[in-house]
Amino acid sequence: MVYFWKPSTSPLSLLLLSSCVTAASVQDVISQRSELSMLNTLVNRFPNTLNQLNQGGGTLLAPSNTAISKLLLSAGIQDITTVPESTVQDLMSYHILNLTLQSADLRKKGGVTVDTTLLKDQYANLGGRPNVIFSSAFGSVGEAPTATALNIYSGVGDPANVTTTDIGFDRGFVHVIDSVLNLPIPCTQTAKAASLSTLLNALMVANLTSFVDTTPKFTCFAPTDAAFQEAGINISALTNDQVVDALKYHSIVGDVGYSTAFEDGQQYQTLLGVPVTITKRDGSLFINDVAVLQGNVMMSNGVAHVLSGVLSPVTAPKATQTVVVKTTPGSPSASSKPDAQSAQTTSSATSIAIPNMKIFFAIMIGLVSGITILIL
Repeated sequence: MVYFWKPSTSPLSLLLLSSCVTAASVQDVISQRSELSMLNTLVNRFPNTLNQLNQGGGTLLAPSNTAISKLLLSAGIQDITTVPESTVQDLMSYHILNLTLQSADLRKKGGVTVDTTLLKDQYANLGGRPNVIFSSAFGSVGEAPTATALNIYSGVGDPANVTTTDIGFDRGFVHVIDSVLNLPIPCTQTAKAASLSTLLNALMVANLTSFVDTTPKFTCFAPTDAAFQEAGINISALTNDQVVDALKYHSIVGDVGYSTAFEDGQQYQTLLGVPVTITKRDGSLFINDVAVLQGNVMMSNGVAHVLSGVLSPVTAPKATQTVVVKTTPGSPSASSKPDAQSAQTTSSATSIAIPNMKIFFAIMIGLVSGITILIL
């Protein structure tokens, strides 16, 4: 017996059928929008840059003509047709999100961290994971009390503002942005680009530049130059071990600490062996008692959070407290080697008084040794 199917001719069915037939590809959508004409030039030259969207779908953060013009000007490129294919491939892979997301998904309170398709080792040294972007309408850590413009945070530099949202194509959505996303770069290059010269100098003095640049899944808490100055810390006056220990207290390995992974009251074990505590209050994110000025600066091997102050273990949990923290792989060698593998820390305290100007480092050494330092 043969069955014949007669399609429905109801208005709703015809509308749905029409929408399926006429749904545009992502390249069609790009070509139809005048503000994306420069992007259209690039993808016409290298159509394989859109393979992920054509085959598996997803979300495209599409740089506008203004965005691409700014990039070409900063790079000293006058003719867009001279941009190498490898550069276009790298940039496009960082502008394509693996998930199909509408603007409502991208502007959630707390922000969202989203995988891109950027997997090249040069830009994604994350243990096989692609690098990410952070999307937020609530500031760089997603904690502002009220929503503002929707921004996309990438590598070091200003975020990209989303100017047009929810342009549908047959396999996802396009959102237009006013700046080309900054490809993630290593920690030391990030510090240099962000004008964190004191931190960069400390890394060089401690001979840790290679470690922080090549270690996968690295989180850097990065004080500004003003923060070091206000703390009265002169790197050149310190011993190598003191500088190493200070930097280790500003570093986490093994977990990439995007702000979306942080919960209020959560503790992370640093390379020093002493945990830092996450606090969210008054629309801000704090590491111990130090506010994050700029969060979620994506690096090739992790993330950096720019701090308003220098972290000191004086604000970490007391030595007599038992603290459950995340395990951390081994750290670079120094004369003092705290156990960074321990998931619990318990010790008794002995008190001494040190009226020294280098209180920061005295406190640090005291806590690692199980000694409580009293500041006079």
